[in-house]
Amino acid sequence: MRYFDDISPGEMLTLGPRPLTEEDSLRFCNEFDRLPVQLDPTQADNSIYGQLIASGLHTLSLTASIVVDGFLMQTSMTGASGMENVRWHRPVTLPNSLSVRVSVLEKKPPKPGKSYGVVKCKLETSDQNGELVMSATVDYLLAVRA
Repeated sequence: MRYFDDISPGEMLTLGPRPLTEEDSLRFCNEFDRLPVQLDPTQADNSIYGQLIASGLHTLSLTASIVVDGFLMQTSMTGASGMENVRWHRPVTLPNSLSVRVSVLEKKPPKPGKSYGVVKCKLETSDQNGELVMSATVDYLLAVRA
């Protein structure tokens, strides 16, 4: 178990890959992001993308899942206090496979009376070709060692 005290700015790790199939994408879009360009192959073929692509929200959700499974489950993370600078750099074609690079940018010590500090991380999600598809900055709350 890694606590706030064990994390250092400058740390970097690469997580994944995690596969993303057309079926996964359609299932997500049918439930959460029903844009026709992401569900209807004819509309997708006639779109600026020329094919079905994954939802940006699905890419964000998969990124979060990869980070939780590969990093945060081994920490004392108690939540997150914000996400900034979410950007989709290019569409995620289907099928694909996503990997995430996590870079620890900074740490903010616990405020008086709090048992956790803030670890600011940059998340960079890449596709199977190593192309950057999404990035974001997240403030994770990690408990301090007792």
